[in-house]
Amino acid sequence: MFIGLLSVKYYYLYLSNLNNTYSNDVVYNNGDASHYLVIGKNIADFNVYSDTNSKTISESATWRPPFWPLVLSLFFKFTSSPFVLILLKSIFEMGLLLFALFKFKNISNLKLIYLVPFFLLLVEPQYLKYSITFLSESLTAILILLLTVFFISINKTKKQHIAIPILSALVILCQPVSVFFVLSLFIIYLLLNLKSNFLGTIGHGLLFSVLLLAWPFRNQVTFDKGFYMTASQGAALSKGWNEKVATQFTNVDGDLADEGLNLKFVDNNLLQNADNSVLTRSKLYSIGTINFIKSIGFKEKINIAFKKLKSNFNPFPEKSKPGFLETISIFFRMLYLFTFIQLIVRFFKKEKTNYNSTRDRVYLVVLAVFIGQIVMSVYVYTGLRFNSIYSLTMLFCFIYLNHEFLIKMYKKLIPIKVQTLMN
Repeated sequence: MFIGLLSVKYYYLYLSNLNNTYSNDVVYNNGDASHYLVIGKNIADFNVYSDTNSKTISESATWRPPFWPLVLSLFFKFTSSPFVLILLKSIFEMGLLLFALFKFKNISNLKLIYLVPFFLLLVEPQYLKYSITFLSESLTAILILLLTVFFISINKTKKQHIAIPILSALVILCQPVSVFFVLSLFIIYLLLNLKSNFLGTIGHGLLFSVLLLAWPFRNQVTFDKGFYMTASQGAALSKGWNEKVATQFTNVDGDLADEGLNLKFVDNNLLQNADNSVLTRSKLYSIGTINFIKSIGFKEKINIAFKKLKSNFNPFPEKSKPGFLETISIFFRMLYLFTFIQLIVRFFKKEKTNYNSTRDRVYLVVLAVFIGQIVMSVYVYTGLRFNSIYSLTMLFCFIYLNHEFLIKMYKKLIPIKVQTLMN
């Protein structure tokens, strides 16, 4: 069963290769994914974070967060073949995923048969979709799953783990859309340990801060244009708050919105005197968006926020997305919506949260995802692509919270002889 599920991903890699997806002409002319490749290659060739194919630094390269391009640059040390690169990515992610599963098995003392439902993570369709591309979403999903496993592994005897602040920082540096989820979970982690190990908690908080803020500090020192995580944050803010969001925003192509809509709210003198650099434009987008928000009434603000929130939790694509993986993803997103409902039911109960209970720590992870998606969707926007970073973790949490039911179903479907072999 494990081999069968594992082979699904490589089947999709095979199909993509047959369709010429990994030819140089295609991979280097494929939007965001191509940009990651260009930056990774530049780091490998010149040891410079840039997209200029030279040692010349560039503002446009900082449109992308750094962790995935840095990982890609290591792959480029071995090969420049796009197909081999995607195989290396696949092997790397699969290794981390299996490590997460078997670490969970060890801390839970589960027999192999009870780990079987978790093998579904190997074929989570949203993860699969991005794992065969050069986008950062699939690696982010793996890192979030790892963070989840380490978080639920803490207990009375070991309340802290050095991996938690490190992974928390790396998740944000891989995909900043995760920032509010990470902050929510990390704050919970710090609060759980503050009384029992004050100095250790402060140390973990400082380690997280140093790792995370090193990149904005680098950008400020390099370009002297502000302390920022990515150059895309102004454009993202504009895409999430403009006059067309309330009527035209969808969970499919929110990222394709026109960030220039709010430039008309920027003072003309400022626009005319500004240069056309990436960072300057980002600041102008932010200024225009803030002015737009100030110009609209409270009711319109609520309408825009509600539109994005509704899209965030809608498991159905609000615009047609053909394909088998897209279709089956709807079912999985409905499972995650059910998990959010389980969270709400749990916290309406009068039972006190037991922080030493693995089950309640799983609920805390779901709570952090819930908070992270709400805040991000209101602050900027989310959608099916951005929320895919939580797909593995939400499936993991769904399986854990409904484990007994799933095992009963599994035992009804699988012959007793096979079960005996797996015990």
